[in-house]
Amino acid sequence: MILLKISYKLRAHDVVEYDRTFAQRTLPLIREYGFRFWGIWRTIVGDAQEYLELWEFESIAEFDEKWRKLMADPRLKEIFEVTGAMVENENLSLFEPALQTEIQ
Repeated sequence: MILLKISYKLRAHDVVEYDRTFAQRTLPLIREYGFRFWGIWRTIVGDAQEYLELWEFESIAEFDEKWRKLMADPRLKEIFEVTGAMVENENLSLFEPALQTEIQ
């Protein structure tokens, strides 16, 4: 399993529009492509307007294939035209398990 972590900040005056756009346009697109999207979080204590998204993939190969398809979708490019100026300090990281553990 591979996890994709995306973190970024928004300007305070963009939060409502960003949340609306994500809920109405981005999330349906994520679902259409069949991603295992764990969710999106916003800080309640700490850096104001910091967002975190978590995505799950079976492998780097699956990430590469599915991510390329999503990024090539013209509907996502239209969404980025709306949200791009709202997002600051975007960071993407891929994680692999450090320890093989079983939950009991």
